[in-house]
Amino acid sequence: MFKSPLLKRRWLLAGTVLTSLTFGLPALAQDTPPADPAAAPAEESTEVVITGSRIKGKEYTSASPVTVVTAEKSSAAGLISATEILQTTSVANGSGQVNSTFTGYVLDGGGGINTLSLRGLGAQRTLVLLNGRRMPPAGVSGTVAAVDLNTIPDALVNRYEILKDGASSIYGSDAVAGVVNVITRKNFEGLELQGTTRFSEAGGGESYNASAIWGKSLDKGHILVSGSYYERKALLQGDRPGLDCPEDYIFNADGSRADLVTTRPGESGYKCWGSTVGGIIIDDTYFRRPQAGASTTIYGVPNPGWFGPVPFAARDMDPAIEDRVSVISPVKRVTLFAQGEYRPDWANGAELYTELMYNRRESEQYGVRYIFPYYDPQSPQNPFGAETPWGQLTGGSYVYPYFLTKSDDAQDISVFRGVFGARGEWGKWAWDAYISHAVNDGKYTGDVVPKDTLFYGTGLNEDTFEFIGVCPPGAPAGCLPLNLLTPAALNNGELTQPEWDYFFKTETGQTDYTQTIAEATLTGDLFNLPAGPVGAAFGVSFRRDEIKDVPGEYSRAANAWGSASAGITEGQDTLSEAFFELDAPLIEGKPFFEDLELNVSGRFSNYDSVGSAATYKVGLNWAINNTFRLRGTHGTSFRAPALYEMFLNEQTAFLGQRSVDPCINWGGTGEGGQPVKSQTIRDNCAADGIPGDYAGAGSSALIVYSGSQDLDPEESEATTFGLAFTPPNTGFKLAIDYWRIKVENQILSTGPGVVGACYGQETFPNNGFCDLFERDATHSIRVVDASYRNIPSELTSGVDFTASYEKEFNLGKLSIDLDASFTDQSTTQLFPGDVEIDYNGTVADPQWVGDIQSRFDYKDWTFAYTLNFVGESSNQGYRDEDGVVAFSYAPTAYNINYTKDWTTHDLTVRYRAKDWTVTGGVINLFDEYAPILSVGDNAGSPGRQGIYAWGSQYTQGYLGREFYLHVSKTF
Repeated sequence: MFKSPLLKRRWLLAGTVLTSLTFGLPALAQDTPPADPAAAPAEESTEVVITGSRIKGKEYTSASPVTVVTAEKSSAAGLISATEILQTTSVANGSGQVNSTFTGYVLDGGGGINTLSLRGLGAQRTLVLLNGRRMPPAGVSGTVAAVDLNTIPDALVNRYEILKDGASSIYGSDAVAGVVNVITRKNFEGLELQGTTRFSEAGGGESYNASAIWGKSLDKGHILVSGSYYERKALLQGDRPGLDCPEDYIFNADGSRADLVTTRPGESGYKCWGSTVGGIIIDDTYFRRPQAGASTTIYGVPNPGWFGPVPFAARDMDPAIEDRVSVISPVKRVTLFAQGEYRPDWANGAELYTELMYNRRESEQYGVRYIFPYYDPQSPQNPFGAETPWGQLTGGSYVYPYFLTKSDDAQDISVFRGVFGARGEWGKWAWDAYISHAVNDGKYTGDVVPKDTLFYGTGLNEDTFEFIGVCPPGAPAGCLPLNLLTPAALNNGELTQPEWDYFFKTETGQTDYTQTIAEATLTGDLFNLPAGPVGAAFGVSFRRDEIKDVPGEYSRAANAWGSASAGITEGQDTLSEAFFELDAPLIEGKPFFEDLELNVSGRFSNYDSVGSAATYKVGLNWAINNTFRLRGTHGTSFRAPALYEMFLNEQTAFLGQRSVDPCINWGGTGEGGQPVKSQTIRDNCAADGIPGDYAGAGSSALIVYSGSQDLDPEESEATTFGLAFTPPNTGFKLAIDYWRIKVENQILSTGPGVVGACYGQETFPNNGFCDLFERDATHSIRVVDASYRNIPSELTSGVDFTASYEKEFNLGKLSIDLDASFTDQSTTQLFPGDVEIDYNGTVADPQWVGDIQSRFDYKDWTFAYTLNFVGESSNQGYRDEDGVVAFSYAPTAYNINYTKDWTTHDLTVRYRAKDWTVTGGVINLFDEYAPILSVGDNAGSPGRQGIYAWGSQYTQGYLGREFYLHVSKTF
């Protein structure tokens, strides 16, 4: 398991839909959203925005930029789930998002989670609401904190409102990058059945959704109930040639391919560089492959029987077992949702309301892993041991094999959420009070190899590097020898069934997370100004979060070989808050001042954990006339440490020195004679006194992760400034919004990549990375500190562009919507005094993203075309990446570490009758696959899925062309 390069800002160097417009253009507040989108008329009323302010009954244009995504227009783009809809909006698509392509990665919230990170600032800095009320975290492991988009009741969603600036003073902690408010349908009458499917032309990754919605008006209220089932099949590496065979994709100076051509029998074409089958390491120096015919010698020493050197081009590096690895992991989920309102006679006009939700997710990730235990020279299983002919000449050698086997994970998570509230009027003021309670009940399983059984089976205790003998006296009952150095094991992955049963186990962990919220608000008009009444909102809030995570038995006992140990994580935090908001019309109906409004909000928060904090926000909204509007906001936000950032029990992992240390063999050269390490690393390793031929032998490095109760809360400032151009009677609207968000005291977990970051910078040894690990007297990395800590800052800024055009013709209505975002900078300073790292424009963090959708309504038909755009990106210059290949190729060879602009095209057609609707279409019409990248040779190299660029922006590029069908029927 390892951290993702896409989340480099979150985990430090460790190892579209077109939005239907509001975009913060003139957006009127309204209490009741449109009815059933499938049954709505083609002529839509002006979209309504209720996110960004708590003041009720005030018709005003929002000072903050807001984007609205309706369910109807999402359907026209062929999107089914909340994950697909939200992650492809421009405010999110400019950075990597956690979705179902994360197989084998250590994720906050566990495998299978889908989260939303606005502006690339992380899911824990994006607040997700359901009908204006905070949704609970969901997931597994000790790192649960973010909302899982799998828990959103897709079938009942009317629209998604995205507030694109900080809003802690309005909504509280976590609203650093913005807020997503999921608005469900209201006042639906009758029964509606829906079915949706998407399937790829090449097979794999199919998705299905079926739902039922029933609503009924009562004499004194209304009830609405929905149930849905969603399933996505796995897309496996073996389903696509480009995923199954990761070629190096290296070029000569003349532009011709420089890749090795395979010489392995039965293969043709360029060499695949997947996992090596059958490899062994001798004395941490010599890599050899088993072969059928015995060699007479290896480097002048008699061959111990059947091992011998095999050239790279002839090695088996495309094993069949990798075909089963999930690129898009499978998931099944069931969601039940009910909401209702009731006005009893005794309540004096007040209304009681409730929301009840149950969500269950079952997800899996299919992976493979190496098992590579050491075999001591004294081991009778070691063909290079002390008693062999090799050993008699050399004294014997430590050997470890590369044994490849499956490694799967699974999650079964149930989330319950109940909201119970009342609302009404008190004189001219409106009040609303509610309590919500949510429970996350998650189980997670994973494949493990118990260390004790492995050590007894191989005869070497790798923790102490002592030879204990194979199944010695005192070994557990039923102990079996484990010889992974046989041809059957190395070449074919074959073991006996008793060996599989004894050495390979599955463990189960349990995660419980509860959240309780109580909140009350009062809204109304304070007094009148010449331009109108001053609206106000006041409120108080209470929240309590608790977590208890119990990892599996082997992880708790630090008895899982090659995997992290983990203790029980348990903690809680309580928050009390008071807040206010004022909305004052300053000028109205004057020359150059059609209206001028001032919005001010503030919040005082007191946490048991980190004490108190105050946040504020000021917004100014100036309509010069009915065509031009200027608006701007400035405010502060606040994020208290998540429970896991404070209470995560110590988790330790052992990684081989070669997985951690860039100084191993830093003086070596490749087959072309050029250095295998960058000049910066060579210089710094030499300056640290490490020999150029240092082999990295010895015990593994200890990686220590843990929470910290000494963390400071994060603080941030957000500024927006925008222009809206809405010439009347033209059908055209345009908004341009500048945004800037700076987060200070950002909370971050460092990982084993800090070692490479230390030696990869010209500021060595004075950069902060170099203080986070220790070497012993033999130069081995002894321990790496990966605990959570505050770092100085992260800064991001850019410009959003949104536009729409509508025109009525005799034949029908044309609608065009544009949503695009340009990121100007995205920098992180990890330690005081360090140079800021700029991720902007790197692979998976493009500067430009956007989409444009055109729709034409003709009678009962709607024809839609969507163009999705991801701008160019490059890792050139990022962390010493120079594009020059430093291994096994000629010095003039170069790699492709950049992507060009990438676009996909979608076409859909919808037919709407009185009580049924059919929508069908083609997604990724021209079968565009993701951009191809070269394999990298240093830390700045881009991540890949097979040969393709790896980023959530390119998920459609792994699937290729898909077909989409949606059917709904109302009764």
